[in-house]
Amino acid sequence: MDAVARAAGVSKQTVYSHFGSKQDLFAAVIEGKVAAYRLSAEDLSGADDVRDALITIGERFVELLFDDEVSAMFRVVIGESVSHPEIARLFHAAGPQRTIDALAACLQEYAGIGELDLDSPGDAAVTYLNLLRGEFHMRRLMNLCPDVSAACRRRHVEARVDQFLRLYGSADKQPA
Repeated sequence: MDAVARAAGVSKQTVYSHFGSKQDLFAAVIEGKVAAYRLSAEDLSGADDVRDALITIGERFVELLFDDEVSAMFRVVIGESVSHPEIARLFHAAGPQRTIDALAACLQEYAGIGELDLDSPGDAAVTYLNLLRGEFHMRRLMNLCPDVSAACRRRHVEARVDQFLRLYGSADKQPA
């Protein structure tokens, strides 16, 4: 909290008055990243075409995966998860779970209009995000691929969308 206060140019008491605790500050940072990449529930709905919507969501999510701060935080959380499991729980609730929940709500909307065939929107959301992570995320976390071109990211996202739609697209909406 001292370092945060110094960086912000305020007193530690001011930081505590805004966030209450280190945990609240940590959650706010994670939530801020989710918001910055427009992965909240209100950001994920509204597109008419399910494929276009999934591509947009996928591009935002892959950009998040390639954010240097996000990668560094993910590494720290994994490293601390054994000795400080509460940090991992807080991180998951503020970031990944919020994204899963927002995506599940979006997918449910498309299921409601017959674009997707879902038993569990939450499971489908996890499947889509895991398809997007794939080898990219593993290599990124191990610093084996510091960056990937925008064209390569786009191809990756489009291929994962087509896989997802083969799994969950309504019978008449299957990709070629």
